[in-house]
Amino acid sequence: MLTNNMGLTWKASGIALFAMALALVGGLSLFNKANLDTKPTAAVEPAIATATNCAEFEAKARKLFDQGSDTATLSGTFASGDHVHLAIDFIGVSYSWESTGVLGIMPNVSGSRWYSWLKYTAHRKATYSPEHTLISSVSNGKISGLARLEVKLDVATAGDGAITIKKTSGLSISPTVVIASCKASNEAPPIARGLSS
Repeated sequence: MLTNNMGLTWKASGIALFAMALALVGGLSLFNKANLDTKPTAAVEPAIATATNCAEFEAKARKLFDQGSDTATLSGTFASGDHVHLAIDFIGVSYSWESTGVLGIMPNVSGSRWYSWLKYTAHRKATYSPEHTLISSVSNGKISGLARLEVKLDVATAGDGAITIKKTSGLSISPTVVIASCKASNEAPPIARGLSS
């Protein structure tokens, strides 16, 4: 005599799935209760690094993300003719950036590795005098992925500049400064040599 065990198999599978669902819900509720019972940790203050001249720029930039803060600002005072080069690598879901003053040019955004993926938006606003001299400049945007943000410029007019990076998602690790250099301008006037008669 043949019997059909299919009904018993489905019942057993249904009971097993129901038990697994209960275990999952119970585990999640215990996890959430444990997280609610813990005291929140103190927020990490934003990291701020300020270079008063070109010579301090590299050291300050390289330590920018060492504090583990979600917001980091690098600022400095630059002379006309200073050559500034800053490159920051990102790995993660979401960051925002803003650069102002002499660093307010639109940075270049590219893949940081040959297998990179990235997504970004960027905006720039510049204000000029009637003589077409740059008064102020701000650029900002958002960036995700394995990407590199790079600022490379010769400072046209002496002044202050800053770049701020904010981590806007918990699924990101701290950015890494891979290039930070500032070559000071040679502002010494040339020596005038007269011809003797």
